[in-house]
Amino acid sequence: MFKLIQSLQIMLLMTLLSAIIGCSSDVPNKSFFQLTSNLANHGSAMTQSTHYFIWIESIEVADFLNKSGIVLQTDDIKYTTATNHLWVSALSQQLADRLSQDLTQIMPNYLVSTNSITTPSLTVKLFIDGFHGNYNGDAIITGRWVMTDKSGKIVTKVIKRQIPLTTNGYNALVKALSQGWQDEEQDFANSIKH
Repeated sequence: MFKLIQSLQIMLLMTLLSAIIGCSSDVPNKSFFQLTSNLANHGSAMTQSTHYFIWIESIEVADFLNKSGIVLQTDDIKYTTATNHLWVSALSQQLADRLSQDLTQIMPNYLVSTNSITTPSLTVKLFIDGFHGNYNGDAIITGRWVMTDKSGKIVTKVIKRQIPLTTNGYNALVKALSQGWQDEEQDFANSIKH
């Protein structure tokens, strides 16, 4: 009789463990996203000389965006940060990395860096106020460039992009944000090329 009770207790315990494990498998998995670029990385082994240095001094991202979760604007006054759809690294870091790498490809006659290497031809500060999805099915990128040339002249350029998503979901949102950012980089490069 004791063995029967003990066997029933073990079976009950196993059933409870199976139920707990089964419930825990319903927890959504976290997905991590990174901004992409369509520009081919043509790393050159050739030594190159230039007189133009662009220093990306800082990229300031609004606090509500510079979190680990991707942000969605769910109505005209409400923003929600995803808990399972996350940036692989801080948004400010991803934007700085993309900008440095992409501008190097777009503007091969310029040295572009987030580090102050020498006296810059142009110093760039970016202020990002919007980098999220919205309830209309668009990716939103807003903010401004602040550029200072070596003579001290300051020029600002507004960033205002609304990129329609081709489909629903976070994959489509990150792809639209990536493309919108790359288009913004290209416009910036076109405005300053010598």
